[in-house]
Amino acid sequence: MNSAKRISLSLLAVAAFAASAFANEGVSLEVSKIKDLKLRIYGFVETDFITDTTAGFNEEQGNNLVPMHNTATTAGNLLPTAVHNFAGEHARSQMSVRNSRLGFELTLPKTEQGLASQAIIELDFLGNNAPNTQPGTAPGTQSERDFFNNPALRVRHAYVNLTYKDQFNAKVGQYWSLLGWQPYYFPGETVVLASPGLLYRRFAQARVMHTLTVSDWTLESAADIAKPAQMNSASPEYHGGLRLASTKYKAASIGGAGTSMVGLSAAVSGALIPIQTVGIGDPVGQAYAFDVAIPIIASKDGKDRSNTLIAMGEIAGGNGTGGLEYSGLTLGVPGIATKTNLANTGTPVIDTGIAGFNLAGSAELIRYRTWRYHLQYSLPGGRWALSSGYAQVEGRNLDRFGASGTIGTNGNTVAAWSALAPKIQFGYASVFYDAASWLRFAGEYNHTRVTYNDPNNRFATNNRYQFTTLFIF
Repeated sequence: MNSAKRISLSLLAVAAFAASAFANEGVSLEVSKIKDLKLRIYGFVETDFITDTTAGFNEEQGNNLVPMHNTATTAGNLLPTAVHNFAGEHARSQMSVRNSRLGFELTLPKTEQGLASQAIIELDFLGNNAPNTQPGTAPGTQSERDFFNNPALRVRHAYVNLTYKDQFNAKVGQYWSLLGWQPYYFPGETVVLASPGLLYRRFAQARVMHTLTVSDWTLESAADIAKPAQMNSASPEYHGGLRLASTKYKAASIGGAGTSMVGLSAAVSGALIPIQTVGIGDPVGQAYAFDVAIPIIASKDGKDRSNTLIAMGEIAGGNGTGGLEYSGLTLGVPGIATKTNLANTGTPVIDTGIAGFNLAGSAELIRYRTWRYHLQYSLPGGRWALSSGYAQVEGRNLDRFGASGTIGTNGNTVAAWSALAPKIQFGYASVFYDAASWLRFAGEYNHTRVTYNDPNNRFATNNRYQFTTLFIF
């Protein structure tokens, strides 16, 4: 066969495939030798346009502190004197596609015995860009070009999901934390989550759950063992929770690319986080969360999101959870990176936000309390949605951290008192418009205020303006 004929046949094959695709006909793709395995590919292409009035954040704000307008220097225990701080005095604009997402869901038919099996792997491009996660802080290590244009691939979810007779469920792999029953109570925001005060975490775990259905209600009980917060703790974390939810009274919850119908519900959850230190023994961090969802205007059929109004709220607290369940939360307390002297021999590394050195120079877990609420209204017709909310984060034992110079008989250096921030306040308003089932436009304005101990720089504020386009598939 000559080259011309081969080219013609190739073009015909491509044309036939294209014709079937435009005709919305199914295309079979063999992905495995496992019989009857189905593959669903999903995700979205996201482009974010972001302007902040300070230069302290990338796309994901988290619980990172707003830069002070001035920086503080200390002399002994005297009041600090202020000097200019570029990040606190200058704005920042970003354009990014790093929150785009790609997921693969592999499903097997339910067996005669009632076992349904799934495997999910989901990726995005907000990966760990160590040793420098944000450009500009160490020239030559991470360029802005590579940070935004050549982002690192990241695993969001990777787990096996097994359900038996629609009552018993097991998840093994990386999935959302049970603390706060994530992601049921996430806010209706445009921004790349997490925002301040939001319980937001994914990690490797083995979870079991039982669902009891009575009439229009379900009672879910769940427990898991999870990846240790600290490898040297030699013990996994433990989580548990109960959730009562209606299958009838529902309203729409819309955030980013996600759209779901959430039922009237109340949930409680808790966590135990074993830690190893020197100075206070081997403490166990503890956390709790109470969550509610209330469809004020419920959907007519539980599926139509048009003209629905939902309110959600969460109260949470505990110690040793910062930087784990709350993205970037430290309130200015440095982590324990390594032992610093012979008196602290054997102190293992502890991530920031979990613990720090107190005024005695010994390791101590940091205590937090957070609360948040939001309202979201989906307008008649279902194309527009509006939401607003407020969150607050408080440090409950920051008086035990922070001074100047070297404190304690063992010589450990503690945080500067003026750099500690006992409170973060956050409020937002978002709008969503679906031009098509696969095309969404969204915008948000939010305001963050951080309260510092520094009397010369008591408050630091940031205003964020964001516009986002989403192609959802």
